[in-house]
Amino acid sequence: MFGLFKRGKPELLPDEPIELKVAIEIENSADAVYALLDWGDERNQMRARGNIVRRESEQPEVYRLWYDRAPELNFLMTVTDAVPGRHYAFLANIVPLVGLRIGSHENYMIQPLGDDRCRVTFVNTVHHQPGLNQAQLAQEISMSTMAAATGMTKLKLQAERGAEAVAEFERETDCC
Repeated sequence: MFGLFKRGKPELLPDEPIELKVAIEIENSADAVYALLDWGDERNQMRARGNIVRRESEQPEVYRLWYDRAPELNFLMTVTDAVPGRHYAFLANIVPLVGLRIGSHENYMIQPLGDDRCRVTFVNTVHHQPGLNQAQLAQEISMSTMAAATGMTKLKLQAERGAEAVAEFERETDCC
């Protein structure tokens, strides 16, 4: 009887990435939104908000980001696909590694809906350290889902109202 309430080892899950998909309509042109995503463009959303982005290599095209909201870290972005005004994708790695996340592949598909509107579909494939249990996976899904939604909200705000609107959003929500 006493064995009924014993906790066993947490069941480890297969080492598979998490895939998140978010879509949003933006009141700005596909080309303007693409420029916000393109690490090599001076109009890139992170550059426009005062963060440092430096090109590390041309082949492959790699950029390093120093994000002012996480000064102890930097981020390496390796571009995997770039079709101006239509599609931008890159591998993102945090240096040094933080928590259970190893890296992700961020894929932005931009569909023009007219001269001044577009729909952006974001697919983020997140890879983690091997051996997550159910509780760890649930936590990682929660954090990744929030980050994807927040990132798309900030993209929309910046595309429609500028970098200051994102700064205001971050102040009001105490968000990343």
